Amino acid sequence: MRGIYVFLIITVLCLGFMYMVEAGKVLYLKPRRFTPYVIINPYAYRNYYEIPENENSTLERMLSIAKDLGFEGIGVYGLEGWMAENRLPLILDLIEDYGFEALIYINWLDLTRNVTDPNCWDQTGFPYNQTQVNAFLNYVGNISLIAREYVCVKGYVVQYPHWSENLQNLTEWWLHVVNSTEYKENLQKIINRIHSIDPEREIYLSNDMIEHHFVSDFYESSRVPYDFANITGFGFSCYSTKLNRYLDDLDYYYKFFKDMSKKYASGKVVFSEWGFKTNPYGNIEGRVRDEKEKAEWIKKVVEHTKPWDCPVCYFMLHDFPKEYNNDWGIITDNLTLKPSAYAFKETLNANKEWYEDPLFFGIVLFLIILGIFAFYLVYKSF
Repeated sequence: MRGIYVFLIITVLCLGFMYMVEAGKVLYLKPRRFTPYVIINPYAYRNYYEIPENENSTLERMLSIAKDLGFEGIGVYGLEGWMAENRLPLILDLIEDYGFEALIYINWLDLTRNVTDPNCWDQTGFPYNQTQVNAFLNYVGNISLIAREYVCVKGYVVQYPHWSENLQNLTEWWLHVVNSTEYKENLQKIINRIHSIDPEREIYLSNDMIEHHFVSDFYESSRVPYDFANITGFGFSCYSTKLNRYLDDLDYYYKFFKDMSKKYASGKVVFSEWGFKTNPYGNIEGRVRDEKEKAEWIKKVVEHTKPWDCPVCYFMLHDFPKEYNNDWGIITDNLTLKPSAYAFKETLNANKEWYEDPLFFGIVLFLIILGIFAFYLVYKSF
């Protein structure tokens, strides 16, 4: 009789473990592989501190849609808004409830100003304005204190700060600032602040296509420093400038940053941003003719990157009306699916191997336990 009780207890534990895996609560058991992410940022379509009454339900619907489309991770963008409104725990709670992984995107800001001040996005204070650096260190420290409490958080994507207000600023930064002692030392301080508070999580430095503005051969001409302590690897953005060579560009970026990561860190990378828009305004990066071409290229990129062993993060789930009304999104304002969303659903849910289902893992575990129990009964009968 005691053996029956033991068997029932083990069965309950096994079923509980199956549920946890299925719900995404045991993220660290997952092997490193292609992991599709989609980025969300409500501050792309609304103003800071102007929180709609239905925003929580809207965020839940967005996450439900992302899950149905086949995404496995969420890129949390707009940290300045989440922190200013004290709502970072809200979105991380929801992400965890839906069984997603999460990456936290951190961009330099002048936090001596309020986030409602457009000048807070002026990055020319880095690295020489120590007051701004100290304010930013407090900011990333507070983010880390919250994020470390969540199992869903896989890591942080820290963008290299760069002077991007105009080409003259960017050129000055490239020629005189990025290889300065102050630049590297203060960027290391940011990394160290995150690592000291949340040492178990991954930290990636992401380039945001900086090199693209200056050179075609990163190996010969890149000035961005790579030799930092406490980083896991590098992230990279890659938006198309010429569609006929875009897949080749992807391979070039992936190999370059993979090699840099092997040389200076763990060998891991994150494809931190890619996307397509049909809006002709603003930058040319990522521009396609229409939604049909956007859907076609999404399929191509997903299929092309499936062999990569890294997160692949689409920018973004919804449109970006506050930036030239750019239509990066794959859902509309009323959360209906665009053709590009169906492209993700088709490619992300296609050809999934049967052994990738967590339920299969649980069944195998159950059968192993059942076999051990059967052996025990036979043994006891002799």
